[in-house]
Amino acid sequence: MLVIISDLHLTDGTTGKTISADAFARFRGRLQELAYYASFRGGPGSYKPVERLDLVLLGDVLDVVRSTKWSDEQPGHANYARPWNNLDDDEERARLARKVDQITDAILAENKDTLTQLRRLSGPKPLTLPPATSKGFPARNVKRQMVETRIFYLAGNHDWFWVVDKPEFEAIRKKVIAALGLVNPPDPFPHDPADSDLLSETYAQHKVFARHGDIYDPFNYDKEKGRSAASLGDAIVVDLMNQFPHEVRLRLQGDAANIPGLPGLLDGMDEMNNVRPALLVPAWIQGLLRRYDIPKETGNEVKRIWNGIADKALESPFVREQDSWSPFDTVNLLETTLRFTRVLSFHSIAELMNWIQNKLWGGDSSFAKFALTEEAFLQQTADYFIYGHTHHYETVPLHTGMKDGKHFEQMYFNSGTWHPLHEITIYKPSEQTFIEHKVLTFLTFYKDDERKGRKYETWTGTLNR
Repeated sequence: MLVIISDLHLTDGTTGKTISADAFARFRGRLQELAYYASFRGGPGSYKPVERLDLVLLGDVLDVVRSTKWSDEQPGHANYARPWNNLDDDEERARLARKVDQITDAILAENKDTLTQLRRLSGPKPLTLPPATSKGFPARNVKRQMVETRIFYLAGNHDWFWVVDKPEFEAIRKKVIAALGLVNPPDPFPHDPADSDLLSETYAQHKVFARHGDIYDPFNYDKEKGRSAASLGDAIVVDLMNQFPHEVRLRLQGDAANIPGLPGLLDGMDEMNNVRPALLVPAWIQGLLRRYDIPKETGNEVKRIWNGIADKALESPFVREQDSWSPFDTVNLLETTLRFTRVLSFHSIAELMNWIQNKLWGGDSSFAKFALTEEAFLQQTADYFIYGHTHHYETVPLHTGMKDGKHFEQMYFNSGTWHPLHEITIYKPSEQTFIEHKVLTFLTFYKDDERKGRKYETWTGTLNR
């Protein structure tokens, strides 16, 4: 059996909350249950324990981009680094590797209990199942047998540093492998499943094709440079999203005693990286100002702080460099959506959302349509196509037909996220109100006669904040 999760976005704790170790403890219990039911192959007397469970971490599990540590040093400092440092320059690459190493250590420390739960699956405390009796039933009151668990890691757009094929990054990957109990070798982690023969074989056994999905987002993937390179999304997160809450707190915290809603606003700002889509953050800030009844003068100061940091981020040499070749006008898109004066020129938030979707994804934010272009779909070598990245769980029928004289079906799934989401309400969206809820999704695929011949099941849950 094969289980897929993605987009956990475990951070170093400097940019908001991450999931608790309790969520992974519950997940472990659910895996135990799934493995047990997968061991029933048909009718009575068909119990046969599954021998192995493969768990795929489908990208953006450790989030190196969302950290205020990127701003600890200023330009000119010996350790100043940004994700877009020149990897072909020995000095710039060394500085970037030191920063990634520092943030990675902080992530592993911040999420120690969570990652211990994960590592135990493939280490000292694996899943176990009752053995089968001679008549094909679960044996009782006997020693349980171990289920081999292999954990694979594919890179996404917030952990793309694991793809970099340079010696400095190999040592960092070794830390990640040890902390998570991965079967990945210390070579560059796969971004395309074809980069790993073992993973490709595992996919084939389950008739699955899965990738993170960032390659279909021009904001977060540079098609010319490939995955071992920074994107516009990195620049906006590092130079704007990470810095803004800190700057607002620095400038306004002294007024908290005199403005009742200000403490709530300052704490709420830490959640801005969980707004979807991210380009609606200015609208989300506007809604937050209303929610906490922030006086107009203070609200205008918040907007000025945002516009100042946004202007600086958009004028950085890395961002301006993208403006010359971007076929999707992504820099113009950023300039239009990331300043309050321009965002608020739209007649409604719905109009803004439609405009963003048209610019980035051809009018439809679902990535299901991209599965139709995968070679595994066209050649009918896979039945199930999985992406992460969007944070929105989906199940979409793609195609049905005949193959080798048998009926077959092809389906698309999005693996969602294990993270809070802030999403705009559909009632009076012009009022710019958002609701936060926590989400957890995992997908399971079976091979051969596992789970009585069923081929997949998905689980997604939401929890009030």
